[in-house]
Amino acid sequence: MKGAPKNYNTRFDVEYCLEHYPEEAKVFLTQKLTEVKQWQVTGKLEDGDTGKTSKTLKVVEVQDTITKEVKERYQHEYKDDPNCKLFKLGFTVKEAEDILAGKGKGK
Repeated sequence: MKGAPKNYNTRFDVEYCLEHYPEEAKVFLTQKLTEVKQWQVTGKLEDGDTGKTSKTLKVVEVQDTITKEVKERYQHEYKDDPNCKLFKLGFTVKEAEDILAGKGKGK
């Protein structure tokens, strides 16, 4: 392998780079940590239901593109995305944070 890979497709890729190209691998893990949490739909709101709002909850309205009339409303929650790249590579948030803090290595 010449230089750090442009794509990390497996946990092995990340672990290899942590050993041979630690700075590049840590930049990658740092970026992936920022992508773990996403706004996700948790349900469609019924007519008259106002939904909830907070730091981790919001209501999203879908409007008709012509009349701008609200057609549907959805409850969203800001939470871990089970399909994020970090999880797909087999890392947990704690593992990635420990690696970045110098407390651990990829297995």
